[in-house]
Amino acid sequence: MLTLPGLSASPRMIPRPFEFLVIGDSLVWGQGLEEDQKFYRMTKTWLRDEIFAGRRAVRLNIIAHSGSTIELSQEEEQALAGAEMDPNEALHPEINVSFPDIRAQLAAAKRSYDDPNNVGLIMLSGGIPEVGVSNILNPFQSNEKLSADIKKYCYEHMHSLLGQAQRDFPNAKIVVIGYYPIITRYTPMKRIVNDILEVYNWPAWTKPLVNNPVKRILWRRFRGKMIKRSNIWFRESTIELQRAVDEANKNTTSGSAVLVVPPFDEKNAYGTKDSYLWMVAKRGAASDPLSETRGEECRPALSQLRRDTDLRYRTRLCELASIGHPNVQGSAVIADAVKRALSPLLAKEVSNL
Repeated sequence: MLTLPGLSASPRMIPRPFEFLVIGDSLVWGQGLEEDQKFYRMTKTWLRDEIFAGRRAVRLNIIAHSGSTIELSQEEEQALAGAEMDPNEALHPEINVSFPDIRAQLAAAKRSYDDPNNVGLIMLSGGIPEVGVSNILNPFQSNEKLSADIKKYCYEHMHSLLGQAQRDFPNAKIVVIGYYPIITRYTPMKRIVNDILEVYNWPAWTKPLVNNPVKRILWRRFRGKMIKRSNIWFRESTIELQRAVDEANKNTTSGSAVLVVPPFDEKNAYGTKDSYLWMVAKRGAASDPLSETRGEECRPALSQLRRDTDLRYRTRLCELASIGHPNVQGSAVIADAVKRALSPLLAKEVSNL
């Protein structure tokens, strides 16, 4: 390389890595998925190879885990304190417990960076662990109570969380991952009944007595209510999360937050032929590749928690925690939606290279 007299050659400055933080619940964690199947991992690859075209490294910091609530309930805080347990201590991320909550995840992330101003992207999800899938689908629960819970957790708590994220990481774009309809009119009644029986280890010889054409007539009375509540969840959680995002963006001139709603339609819901969700497999197991891992991790960890805290942690539900979460195809669809939403937001990052 030729240089002018008196000047030395210097290599082209290598840009610092693009910092990508992932916090939240089981949805953004990618419950049941292998690492390369998770939509945050596909997003990282897209950023590195297409957005930055290999000119900038992308560094992932994953703190999300299954079951994490936006903040702990008072009962949980007191129980953990009484057991002298650290609510910031993380278990295996496939184990669905509420702690560390997402606020604690955010605080831990801030401590992990030399300069939080360098974080360029935060991906998060939150709200459904507090509302509870079993409550969402329970046909005997109040629809008004469901709506109130959605507002509390998907708007009020999320709005507060986004404000904290913006203060802690002022230069980060924030992608909030929304939710999707759980069951729809395309979910077969036979599948719903069969999977409920499988989950609760119903004796095989008694299943025909419960799951038959005559009995399903009775079940259909409740199916309509379950579908209605699933629709309430999807519609209102989307509205409230969007409201939280819009309010957060009023506090910044850059419009740093965006809601990405998984583009699943009614035919991609649970139990359909084209489902984007993990389902119950034979003998009541979960159908995802990490089912065996949860079988090994859930029992000892939750047994210890039950002894120490007297809180009710159900091992069976932990083992089946992937059911209803995006499968490989669903995760890929979410990754594509994230790419479409992020492309215009990252234009400035690319132009500065």
